[in-house]
Amino acid sequence: MGRGRRKPTLGNAREAIMDRPDLPPLVLIEWLDSGQPVPAWQWLDQIKDRRPHRCVSVGFLIQDDAQAKVLAPNLGASDGDGRFDQASGLTTIPTASVQRILPVSASAAWLCSAPSACPDAASAPMRQAS
Repeated sequence: MGRGRRKPTLGNAREAIMDRPDLPPLVLIEWLDSGQPVPAWQWLDQIKDRRPHRCVSVGFLIQDDAQAKVLAPNLGASDGDGRFDQASGLTTIPTASVQRILPVSASAAWLCSAPSACPDAASAPMRQAS
């Protein structure tokens, strides 16, 4: 490191990434989904009332228009160091299904950056969906 240059810490390096102008906004979207289809035949008079499933998704908002909101949880720079030019794991949410969109701040995104803030993922049991 040259004189007068501070070594970047993990915290300010992460904030610098989140503040890049080429980065799409990081958001949380609450939305309604239709749920899993029921595969078996059922008598109409025996079908119980069903409701849409409330969902929450977080990612970089790479499309935002009247038809869809598209989130990318993963962005990549193909040259390894430059502008983000790739995305994977896209989730397409119909705009009509969106309940609300909240911006995710850099500090919230890195909430678990301190080792004591989050349990070790390998030792923490995962809750199974029912």
